[in-house]
Amino acid sequence: MKKDNGPKDVQHWTQPLHIAPEIGTKPPVGAWIAKDPVCRDCMTAAEEVAMRRGFVDPISVEETERKEHVCTRCGKKIPVGSQTIEPAR
Repeated sequence: MKKDNGPKDVQHWTQPLHIAPEIGTKPPVGAWIAKDPVCRDCMTAAEEVAMRRGFVDPISVEETERKEHVCTRCGKKIPVGSQTIEPAR
């Protein structure tokens, strides 16, 4: 049997992650949950996973720079790009 058998277009874990163009190049700062803006600090783990998988619309840094959003859970202004994703150690 040849070694080159099998699918060629399967994504491998070493390939870079795809970043959707509507999110931009920076990580999202919040999400639209039930038509309400929610910051990442107030999001539950399930909502965070749903946002990353694309089931919930993210709020990008560019969108936050254009229009000010207020979190419906904590009542604070959603910060522009202050939240970063920490790399795994």
